[in-house]
Amino acid sequence: MDKLAIFLVIVACALAFRRWRDGFALCVVVALAQDPLRKLVPGEPVYFTVLVGVVFGAAWLSALQCRVRLGPNVIAGWWRQVALPFSLFVAIVVLQALHSYARFGSPVVTGIGLMAYLAPVFALVLSYQFAVRFGVRGMRRLYGLYAVLAAVWLATVYAEYLGFDWAVLGEVGEGLRIYDMGTLLKAYSGLFRSSEIAAWHGATLACLAFMLVAGRGLSLPRLLLAVAIVAFVVGLGVLTGRRKMLVQIAVFLLSYYALLAWFGRGQAKVSMAIFAGAVGIYLLVGGGFVLDSGDDETQRPLTTDTRYELYAKRGSTVAGDIPERFQELGLAPVQWAINRFGVLGAGLGTGSQGTQHFTRTVSSGAAEGGLGKITMELGVPGLAAVLWLLAAFARYVWRLLEALSRASPAHARLAYGLVAYLIANAATFSVATQAYGDLFVLLMLGWATGFLLALPKIAAMYLELAARRYVALAKLGDAAPA
Repeated sequence: MDKLAIFLVIVACALAFRRWRDGFALCVVVALAQDPLRKLVPGEPVYFTVLVGVVFGAAWLSALQCRVRLGPNVIAGWWRQVALPFSLFVAIVVLQALHSYARFGSPVVTGIGLMAYLAPVFALVLSYQFAVRFGVRGMRRLYGLYAVLAAVWLATVYAEYLGFDWAVLGEVGEGLRIYDMGTLLKAYSGLFRSSEIAAWHGATLACLAFMLVAGRGLSLPRLLLAVAIVAFVVGLGVLTGRRKMLVQIAVFLLSYYALLAWFGRGQAKVSMAIFAGAVGIYLLVGGGFVLDSGDDETQRPLTTDTRYELYAKRGSTVAGDIPERFQELGLAPVQWAINRFGVLGAGLGTGSQGTQHFTRTVSSGAAEGGLGKITMELGVPGLAAVLWLLAAFARYVWRLLEALSRASPAHARLAYGLVAYLIANAATFSVATQAYGDLFVLLMLGWATGFLLALPKIAAMYLELAARRYVALAKLGDAAPA
């Protein structure tokens, strides 16, 4: 099976190198296929998780061969808005890579760290060029392909929950067990390799499905369909046992609502409908399936229905736990990392997912939260550089949204969705970094950022084309006989 997987990756690389734009769709297929294939190989080798990176690398080289400009400065406004903090960030990453290698002598650990910080950058610049060339239609086709395949993969979470005992279902390794709700809950992952990854894809599917449906035109029927899709994904996603998925979806919907209410002129009713939908989804999971408080659930027979109630009840507790988790996993790890490794940190890769397979020299207790991970790997100077970069990027995006909302409301709506998606992932990353060690997750975030930054240019080309058509029609009308 491992030989078959390698053969398929070689074929995918050949196709991506032949035409770089196809590399995006091929990455989606390979990324989703690599987990079930890994489960069929004895020993479940970890190298399967980077197969998607090989395909993306082939697409990148193909673009270079086609003389596509792949530097971030090609993006309008980049040099003026974020070039300085971005350059400082890259310099610190390189220095911490040298620090990590000098300290532990492991090129694999250093390489994993470089991948975690730089893969989204490579994805950003290539996706920007993809979006500029193929427009909103190309973006929608790519996300549509992902949505269809991810929906099939997510449905297998329910198949595993129902008891289907297939070799491709379940987590890699021993699997995760959750001691909660008065009993032992299994974390289901379906075709995905872990419940963390399954939960992230569930949240991403909900966000992208909402963008694809509601972004085409804001109307009540489209909103109801979008909310129904999100509710369906949430209903399956709670079986992963990872409550952060619910937070990610809720933050996305509320961020979309806030951006639409602020920038979207004349969309007050629609934005309120989105807000109501977000609240309704939470109540559906948090209230509609909660066990009767008068029952002793530890004494009830765990049928399929009552087991699902336990998962839904666990999901309903997430809102109350957010302040405590933010303190324990968001802020406290920063101080822990400074006390443990000093102001300069431990070096690149020491807190990244995957390094545990190659070294156990460093305790990565601070790395579960995003701020702690950054402090541990990049030190306090790196944390300051990241915060500066985020602030500069936020100002850059704010101006982008202001310009788009005035020039092209249709493109602005898609931008609201992409920004909300990035905000939701930033919120999740701040308290849980596990899924963000996955290469495909990093690529997807880079793609979303590149698509967002390309929207002003896409809108400008669209408006220019529309103006040319208007002039042509006007001339045709003037030339027509009276």
